[in-house]
Amino acid sequence: MMDLPLFAIISTPEPLKWTEVGGFWVGVGAGLLGASVTAVASWVAYRSNRPKRLLRWKSKITPVTDDNMRKVGLRVFYNEEELKGALVAEVDIMNACRKDFASSDFEDGKPLEIRVKGRILNILKTEVKGSHAPHPAIEHTNDNDGNVIRISPCLIPAGSSLHFRLLLADDAGATIIQHAVFTGKRIVGKLPEIRLVSPLRDVVVKSDNKEIAGLTQR
Repeated sequence: MMDLPLFAIISTPEPLKWTEVGGFWVGVGAGLLGASVTAVASWVAYRSNRPKRLLRWKSKITPVTDDNMRKVGLRVFYNEEELKGALVAEVDIMNACRKDFASSDFEDGKPLEIRVKGRILNILKTEVKGSHAPHPAIEHTNDNDGNVIRISPCLIPAGSSLHFRLLLADDAGATIIQHAVFTGKRIVGKLPEIRLVSPLRDVVVKSDNKEIAGLTQR
């Protein structure tokens, strides 16, 4: 019986069609485009959360008097006027970016404004922190909503801050309702509202106040 010859059958794969090759590269391109769009969106979100030009501010109000003092006969006078109580307000305005704010950044020469919905009896202190820049010119005026401190256009160097310490009249009687100074309890009375109005062009304003805060931007 004769042996049958053995044949080696080698199959050659059929070459890819141009449409299949093109589809592959289209898919690769779409993937790269999607990754690029995601990266750009992430960068934009990062930059929006960390703006280059940022002004931060905060305020704190501390009672000077409380109801315990009044009960033992303490009376509070300022320029011969008897007050319900007195408060000290501290306001800090900080250039929180890497570039200075110059006078030319103030739109139409308008001033920064600290607006207090209450009476400012006296400006106890003004200070420039973190810089040797000159003190800005300030003006204290009254309007229908309360008292206003206007800060004229000035140089606010990067990383520096303007600090203000104000003596306020406690016309709403917040210090009578809680003994905040001596007991550490949270004041439930109505404290004067403090707001910042900023005319700085292209500058984001953020408040660091946690409880009592006001913020207005032109």
